[in-house]
Amino acid sequence: MKYTKQIIFFFILNLIVVFLSIYTGNLTRKLELSNNQIQLNIEKEKDQLQINKIEFSYYNTSDYLKKLHNIYFTFEEDQPEKKIVSLSNITDIKKESLIFVNIK
Repeated sequence: MKYTKQIIFFFILNLIVVFLSIYTGNLTRKLELSNNQIQLNIEKEKDQLQINKIEFSYYNTSDYLKKLHNIYFTFEEDQPEKKIVSLSNITDIKKESLIFVNIK
């Protein structure tokens, strides 16, 4: 046979390419599993952030602010409801008298 050396060379080269392909496939599978785990962690953090936004909106209500005022301050305000306004009548109030905004 005239081309035996070339056939053996290409056969060995093909075996090397096959084993390198299997090796890189194994590495990419590990990376894919790692990326899936990271994606799940990101989704959990997004859910937690959404819960924190709901909690934040709950704690920004006027009742919660009144409770905080009672805890941290010893004096009572005369009429704190006058300083708490809604978005519908915010245009009628002067800038000095605006303290809390009640969104409902």
